[in-house]
Amino acid sequence: MTNDPQLVQMRRLTGANGWRAVVARALKGRAPQFDKAAFDTYWIEGGHRIREQVGDDHQLAAFLWISLPHYRAQDGAKLELYRGESIDRLNLGQLGFAWTSDRGTAEMFAGGLNACGSGGVLLRALVAAEVIAGPGAHSLYLGESQYTVDPTVGFPVERLAHFPPIF
Repeated sequence: MTNDPQLVQMRRLTGANGWRAVVARALKGRAPQFDKAAFDTYWIEGGHRIREQVGDDHQLAAFLWISLPHYRAQDGAKLELYRGESIDRLNLGQLGFAWTSDRGTAEMFAGGLNACGSGGVLLRALVAAEVIAGPGAHSLYLGESQYTVDPTVGFPVERLAHFPPIF
């Protein structure tokens, strides 16, 4: 699957710093020609780079709502999801889009990759309508159970644990 032509194209877009233009075109009604499953795979792989290139979480959220396979909630049931976030990004109100149903996975990110600057924080939220997409095949393969959640709509989060900075 790593040599899928659509994934190769998305990686090239990233290398060319092209995601801002792709998102702008998509929001004007000219969606990219990626199938949703391929984009879901690349979102897991390179979503942080896409976010950096777009530079506007509201535009990115609108793009993700049209580009990812939609999550189907059952009767408005809320999901208990976790996120390992950077304390600095949390304090700036810049929550990430990637959440998980697996607390251990979120703790790994809170104490590792996202423990930069002032350190990491383990967050918990109950969400429903905010969920854009559920775990896709690649997320399940990685054992991350990643849900894509729209942080721009605002929802309450609970801080469960803090982690010291690692770098």
